[in-house]
Amino acid sequence: MANQAHSARATAWESTFAKYNELSLSQHQAPRQELDEIEREIAALQDELLDTPAPSFSAVAAKLTILWDGQMHGLDQDSEERRLILEDLESLIQVQRRLLGA
Repeated sequence: MANQAHSARATAWESTFAKYNELSLSQHQAPRQELDEIEREIAALQDELLDTPAPSFSAVAAKLTILWDGQMHGLDQDSEERRLILEDLESLIQVQRRLLGA
């Protein structure tokens, strides 16, 4: 039963994240008159992703990236710390994948 709940959560997350990525990429090529609608859809998907329980460490990293969008590219200490946290998390994800043989 717990495995089914996790699987459903992972499926919901992956579907929403795929839509989010697709819209984020299309945003850069969309005509100007469609940008407002796309930005509203992206914001709604971000809210949905943040509300959906993360099914993996990768999903947690994605949530942090969404939360910290625009706050990781500076030269200030806060930006550096955010980058370091995400690097640590990505490193742990890679270790986990190697251990699980994925």
